Amino acid sequence: MAFATINLNVDVNSCLGGLWASLRLGRPKSGIQKLEKEMTRLRGKRDDIKNQIEEAEREGKIPTNEASQWLLDVEELEGQLAVIKQDFQSMSCFSCNCFNQTGGTSSQTQEAGDQLSIRESSNCCSIIRRVAKMLSEANELMSRAGALDPIVTVRPPRPTVMLSISHRPPVGIESDVEGIVSYIDGGEGNIIGIYGMGGVGKTTMLKRIQRHYHLNHAIFDCVIWVVASKDCQLKRLQMDIAKSLGLNTLQENDDEKTCGDKLFSYLMNKSCLMFLDDIWEHLNLQLLGMAHSATEQGQQQHQQPRKVMVFTTRSETVCAQMKAEKKIKVRCLDSEQAWQLFEQNSDGDVLSSDAGIKFVAEELAKECAGLPLALVTVARAMSGKRSWEAWKEALHQIRDKHEWTTISLSEDSLVMYKAFKLSYDSLENDSIRECLLCCALWPEDYEINKFEELIPCWIGCGIFDEFNVINEAFAKGYSHLEALGAASLLEKCDSDYVVKMHDVIRDMALLMVSGLKGNKRKWIVKAGIGLSDLPRQEEWQEAERASFMRNKITSLQEYGASIFPKLYMLILHGNRGLKRIPLSLFASMPHLTYLDLSNCGITNLPKEICSLTELQYLNLSSNPITRLSAKFGCLIKLEYLLLRYTNLEIVPNGTISNLSMLKWLDIPHAYPANEWWWDELKYFKGRHQLSVGITINATTNDIERLNMLPLNVSIWELTLDGENISKLPNYDLGSSQWGCRVSDKLEFLYIQNLRLDRLELAVGVGRESSFGCLKRLWFIDLELLEEISLNRIRLYNLREIYISECPMLKDVSWVLQLPCLNSLCIVNCEKMEELISEVGNSNSISSSSIQNLALDNMPNLNRIANRPLHFPYLEYIDVNDCPELKKLPFGAEILKNRLKVIKGEEYWWNNLDWDDESLKDSLAPYFRSRHFNFWPISKWSIDLLVKEAIEFDRRKRKVHLVATILFGSKNLGCDLTGESFTSIVAMSGFLLQATVDQIRSAVDQSAASRSTDHRLQQLPAAY
Repeated sequence: MAFATINLNVDVNSCLGGLWASLRLGRPKSGIQKLEKEMTRLRGKRDDIKNQIEEAEREGKIPTNEASQWLLDVEELEGQLAVIKQDFQSMSCFSCNCFNQTGGTSSQTQEAGDQLSIRESSNCCSIIRRVAKMLSEANELMSRAGALDPIVTVRPPRPTVMLSISHRPPVGIESDVEGIVSYIDGGEGNIIGIYGMGGVGKTTMLKRIQRHYHLNHAIFDCVIWVVASKDCQLKRLQMDIAKSLGLNTLQENDDEKTCGDKLFSYLMNKSCLMFLDDIWEHLNLQLLGMAHSATEQGQQQHQQPRKVMVFTTRSETVCAQMKAEKKIKVRCLDSEQAWQLFEQNSDGDVLSSDAGIKFVAEELAKECAGLPLALVTVARAMSGKRSWEAWKEALHQIRDKHEWTTISLSEDSLVMYKAFKLSYDSLENDSIRECLLCCALWPEDYEINKFEELIPCWIGCGIFDEFNVINEAFAKGYSHLEALGAASLLEKCDSDYVVKMHDVIRDMALLMVSGLKGNKRKWIVKAGIGLSDLPRQEEWQEAERASFMRNKITSLQEYGASIFPKLYMLILHGNRGLKRIPLSLFASMPHLTYLDLSNCGITNLPKEICSLTELQYLNLSSNPITRLSAKFGCLIKLEYLLLRYTNLEIVPNGTISNLSMLKWLDIPHAYPANEWWWDELKYFKGRHQLSVGITINATTNDIERLNMLPLNVSIWELTLDGENISKLPNYDLGSSQWGCRVSDKLEFLYIQNLRLDRLELAVGVGRESSFGCLKRLWFIDLELLEEISLNRIRLYNLREIYISECPMLKDVSWVLQLPCLNSLCIVNCEKMEELISEVGNSNSISSSSIQNLALDNMPNLNRIANRPLHFPYLEYIDVNDCPELKKLPFGAEILKNRLKVIKGEEYWWNNLDWDDESLKDSLAPYFRSRHFNFWPISKWSIDLLVKEAIEFDRRKRKVHLVATILFGSKNLGCDLTGESFTSIVAMSGFLLQATVDQIRSAVDQSAASRSTDHRLQQLPAAY
């Protein structure tokens, strides 16, 4: 009798799994049909999303990472379905295959099984299981599709290849630079004068030499850079030198000799190289600390510490007065060099596209007479001009003798004026031209803050008169700034917050508005030149605009009625000693439309201001004003009222709410917070949409008040202050407490002094909170905060994050979810060990859009991220007091991107770890050493810094902030030593209910803490 041997090696789990799938789906064919139906729905959704993406790409947008991943997942599921269908077609008749089908002995069965094996993927149970899994995945993808909001985002700026500093030297000066460097290194002399006409390239040459010694500074103990400028006072120059050295012993009330003695004492035993740009008269080297003492002069030459001065001037006579041992005249470029520079600053495609255009371009270059600034100005003005006719018209204009014969200028100045006029006329429209001329209202070589000074000025001048909310006006301002920068009429500075006007361009602009015969405009600009009194009445009686900003004016004289009948702009900003406005001033200027009294010491605004019935712009910021007169409501044409950093306690009902033309009310950072704002905004009767900047107590009640504001009031800037509040609301940005009245137009949000351990930025209900305009987000003094997170909130316009005094914060991984983030500054987060951790949704993101990264006082920070992270757009990285950060977050690839500056302490740079030492050599040209500059990117106001000093007095901490206030920061553009410190504190103390003595007391306490803070050990004992 024959026996059949059956192998009972049963895969029970597989069998039961297949049976369970069969019970749910039935036969494989019906399961595949259900899957096909679901996939048809999914394909339709996919096509809809692809259509949306294609439409958005035409507008320059790109799909979000989430949307791209969703499309990839759908594509993968499509591939799996095709495989299943193929396997089903080839499936054997015996579909279970849980048992072996062959008989015989065990070995024979195994051998036969090997030969006749059927792929598991081809059996019935397996297919049913796979169909069930894919159905689940398809359903999940359909659910995810509903949550894809938005599907597209703004494309980040494309990375561009930046030439290394040494790869493209300025045209025509390299041989002179090498000669001066050789002269200094050879020890042949100690005073070198570089002279030549304005715009010829003297400053460029000086910067080139300074850069050489910055990278090769072993010869000198210190290298100093200061700018003198026309009308510069010696005292200001001495203070700038001290600031460059990190020397803090000079006082504002010291006389010039005392300051000189202090500089001399500090530099006496040091070898020093000083670069002094743009001097106009003889300067006493002894008073600059650069002369040798009698004892030193008796020593052998080789024993003396060297004191080398390299300066620039327009006058050869000044070189002689300074007893320059070597004089270098910077001459205009020859024709070949001139054309090379012109080509570098032109659109190469245009020049090469038409021989006629190239010929006219060469003629234009000749008209610039080899003057570099004129060549660059004209070349940039012609960028974008693609027709021969446009180029020919430009050449005709610059050669038009009739136009220039009426202008009494020297030949050299006339060349530059022609270039400036051509560039001016080539600007797109009159509003951009007017913006350019307004830049000349500031002092020479002054770095103008875009956000706080320049754009508000443009708005106040009525240049942007057609806008619904202030956001739109600022957007136009930034657009105009870009146009002026592209035309090389404004210069970029180290900080992205400020711009500067070349002194020659400023001269040309002032010539256009005040110095030409028959000129319709009549401006008087005497800014930053040390005036103690206003000019004589007859000097500006016919003026239309007058700028006396940043002088030392302490009083104004009485004037008769209508003495200045044409004056419509008056700027007295920055005269800190000016405390009183005479009653007759306003009556003497009946047609005034623009009045800037900010940053003075004014305590009371006379009620006579009501006589300014034409006034449209009034800036009273940073003044110790406590009340407004009821007559203030008579300013019926007032459109812009700026009252930030004031201490307004009394505002009569209706004073602001009845200003029917008001468009912008700026009242943030008023201490203490008062209730008057609620009554004035609640009953606002204006004809226009009112944009408001405000500080409120971080209470649910105050936030709800904002939500109840009338429809014609929107919040533009908001500071939430939780100080002295015991019970705090839940801060989920986006939850129902944040209505659209608060969030829809909000661009700047500052959260400070809250006692919470977790802060979530969350999606709201419906469209109650969009935060679609939010550009700047600051977290300040959140002592208990451990975590910040995003919960499906879309912050696609957020450009800047500043985090300070959050000692418990662990990381900021969430910032990688912000596709347009430009600047990240983190200060005093002591417990943070890494910026980007493995926690959160950021793990799938491997690159960052950050352009500016600043880290300050992070004692435990040891790495940026614990996994590879790319920074394709990084331009500036600034590291201060982060001793454990031993490695930079990038490799050699950064050299191909946009890197411009790495800033940090010398000892930090020298102790970094490198995978490849050659990378350090390659990055060395980008490194900049820093002194006591504790606030690398922040433009936090002076008054808030003073507030922090008083907080130190109250909480016995924040030692380094006191030092920052006392000794200032170059990036803040202010001098906070001595008398200047006292005047600022006097101005700010009233905001904080503190006296100068109280703040001095805080400083004294900080001095006692030097042993625990290594930075304060270096501060003078006097403080």
